[in-house]
Amino acid sequence: MPADLSHLPVGESAIIRGFKDEEISLKLIELGCIPGSQITMIRKAPFGDPIAFACSGSLISIRMQEAATVLIEYP
Repeated sequence: MPADLSHLPVGESAIIRGFKDEEISLKLIELGCIPGSQITMIRKAPFGDPIAFACSGSLISIRMQEAATVLIEYP
């Protein structure tokens, strides 16, 4: 079931399937977040924005609006 990273619950993992925004995708790809990689939600700020996730050995923090552009699929 395809979804986006902004809906991934804390502690859950998914697989990156693609991106909706080219600018955000280039930044994430440079950090090792490529389609096919596993991504794990680590934490969300008290009001839900920003979020922190682990991917390819990195801990990355982005805004919820940016997370909504990362397409994921649950394994």
